[in-house]
Amino acid sequence: MLLDHTTAFTDYQPVDLLLDLRSDSAQTSTASRARPQQGGVLPGTLIETPQGFKQARALRPGDQVQTFDGGLREVFNIRHCVPRLTAMVHVPAGALGNDAALDLPSDAVVALEGGIALDLFDLPVVSVKLVALVGYHGITTALPQRLARIYIECEEEELLWAEGGLLLKASETGADDFYDVLSLTDTRQIVAAARQDQIEKDADLGTDLAPTGEGDEDIFDFSLCPAPKFDPLDLLFGRYAA
Repeated sequence: MLLDHTTAFTDYQPVDLLLDLRSDSAQTSTASRARPQQGGVLPGTLIETPQGFKQARALRPGDQVQTFDGGLREVFNIRHCVPRLTAMVHVPAGALGNDAALDLPSDAVVALEGGIALDLFDLPVVSVKLVALVGYHGITTALPQRLARIYIECEEEELLWAEGGLLLKASETGADDFYDVLSLTDTRQIVAAARQDQIEKDADLGTDLAPTGEGDEDIFDFSLCPAPKFDPLDLLFGRYAA
């Protein structure tokens, strides 16, 4: 009945204990690698550097990038996020300072400086979630895509210049950030103000935008003022942006 080798009575550890330990370790590891839910840039996004604009995928720790208020700053860390289904927003050329038309993630965080930001919030720059800017200077929704994301981190929180003149936040956003992300209601005030400004400009040029007596707010059921407490777009994209 006994085995004829020296390991017949060797001490062993129950398999179920090993499985329990491995399971706890896996859960801890998964929790520590929580996936960022917004911010970051696409791998092909052009970021300004001393050598010109480079794709985000080509940047490495130690490289320098051009920031909004800090000049050149060294890249401290770069993190990559696995591809996931992401709601997209189409940004026409020049809408946010970009040289060419772009499709960007709806949860990307971009910044607006001067002009409306000063008039509405008395701030030189404000950061907003891109999806809330739908309707601003021709920005529209686009079909969801499965895309990877890159998070570019400097030693301090920075806004980076990208795509010619687009100002965006390439790092993960958090509750303690210096550049707070405006709420949906505040951001829609920016959209409404821009639309009203365009209407006034067209009126000065003698352009009749609604010959039938119906304005944009009647056709699209969109009130210019006051800003809505919530926007259906936020509910629509909430299903995809995770």
